Amino acid sequence: MREFKSLKFIALFKGLFRRFGVDYEVMMLILRIKLTMDERRVPTVFNEMGKKKEGNQFLKSLWIYGIYSLLLLPFLFIGENYIFQMSIMFGMILFILMTSMIADFTSVLLDVRDKNVLQTKPVDKKTITVAKTIHILIYMSFVTGAFVALPLFVGLYRHGPLFSLIFLGEIILAMLLVVVLTSLLYLFVLRYFDGERLKDIINYVQILLSVGLIVGYQVLIHAFEFTNLNITYSFSWWHYLIPPIWYGAPFEMILNGNTAGHMIAFTALAILVPIVAILVYSRLMPSFERNLEKMLSDTKSRKPGRHLLDEFWAKLLCRSKEERVFSDFQH
Repeated sequence: MREFKSLKFIALFKGLFRRFGVDYEVMMLILRIKLTMDERRVPTVFNEMGKKKEGNQFLKSLWIYGIYSLLLLPFLFIGENYIFQMSIMFGMILFILMTSMIADFTSVLLDVRDKNVLQTKPVDKKTITVAKTIHILIYMSFVTGAFVALPLFVGLYRHGPLFSLIFLGEIILAMLLVVVLTSLLYLFVLRYFDGERLKDIINYVQILLSVGLIVGYQVLIHAFEFTNLNITYSFSWWHYLIPPIWYGAPFEMILNGNTAGHMIAFTALAILVPIVAILVYSRLMPSFERNLEKMLSDTKSRKPGRHLLDEFWAKLLCRSKEERVFSDFQH
């Protein structure tokens, strides 16, 4: 089994994992096996492309995100209205990261296939959960790096090292926010649904997340006013509900010296919300794994009762008792 450079980087934090009660050696073994098996996995964007080739197809697909990153470059050359430029950029970044998380990593987050193997061994559930989270973060780091590497270097050339340092720090926070909030959302769904119904709900959640991100991007645009090619920003209370503006505020505050109260509040939200989300997720990890076991079986209620809406349509559309019997059988 070959060594992975990403695991060498994680090894730098060995003491931190052990401090939080994670079995470091077992976690690294699980990660090494998962990364090896990932070489057989084809990313969503390549699902329709011919035969599977040798090597890790996900890593080979990262050039697509590099092409997407070209969309961010114009915003680095339209002046120094950082609250506008960076809010739009982070709106696009959050959109790409969230859609990538939904498309390629939901199956990893909700994977229960390894439970039949690992739970029969003396492996702590916390170690399994942390290994799964680190596994997702490794690949999300690749996606994020491919998407922001070019804008990061262009920003370094255009605005200087301080700009790039802020950009890098906020990119890490945004990536963590995407992973943790997606996990918490699925935790909420897992708490109240199970079996086949759970899988349907997850599909609906994925659709709603995608639609919500597109609608949110339109709301973000309307936070700014365009007058004779001049872009102005006027604060409104509902801007606190738009995360991209949080990430645009630190640039405006530090580089343009805008220390208005709402700019400080946005900056605090950009830093504190991901940290608080991580702390909440770490506390809820055991509950997440317990509820995830519902995916192993179909525990959907099988009582003879029917939904009122089904009964209504059966009475309306079925003319005979025989047709209603077939309608009952179908449902």
